[in-house]
Amino acid sequence: MKECGGKSAQKAEERITQGLFKGLELVESSGQIKRGQFYQSVIDNLTKRMPESDLVHMLKPLNKRFWPQDRNALVLYGEKEIRALAKALGESASEAVQEFRDWKLQDAAPAPGKTLEKLSIASRTYLPTPSECERGFSAVNDTDSKTHNRLREASISSLLFVDLNRPPLERFDPMVFIPSWLKSGHRLSTSWASGPRAKAADPGRCGRFCVRYGPLFL
Repeated sequence: MKECGGKSAQKAEERITQGLFKGLELVESSGQIKRGQFYQSVIDNLTKRMPESDLVHMLKPLNKRFWPQDRNALVLYGEKEIRALAKALGESASEAVQEFRDWKLQDAAPAPGKTLEKLSIASRTYLPTPSECERGFSAVNDTDSKTHNRLREASISSLLFVDLNRPPLERFDPMVFIPSWLKSGHRLSTSWASGPRAKAADPGRCGRFCVRYGPLFL
């Protein structure tokens, strides 16, 4: 944004060049805001209000975008952070640092299964924002509602897992799971009257259900 601006800034600059905005003539004022200075001020304020955590400092060396361009500065760059990250995750710090040196100086990508690759995989699980947690809280409020207040903890956990990790409904094929669902003894809640008296009075209801609803599923 500081270097080239966003879509809205580009549109505004086009309108300024044309001298018109929605039919109104634009008049240039005496005092102008320098875009670079304005965005740098925003960056400085955000950095001051939301400083980087120790974890972010440890993860930075795993991204080449943060590597220094100077070859001499790159020699010792990131070794302290990689060592701390390996210790925090219970991995060998010496192996991680040695593999990191090979990656920097020889451009040898982390080998699969090695210590540095494990650290790289672990870094991808780090959530930069709490948005995922907020979606989880919203799912809890939708699931554990007044009408579902008698659900057990295990049931709520299973429902939340499905809600947060399920694929889109248009990609879900229930026909694959219906045979095993029927074999395990599950039936529609409306297939018969509930209660022990109904069960004793009509012992063949399961058979009728299979005859009536089986073609719909199988």
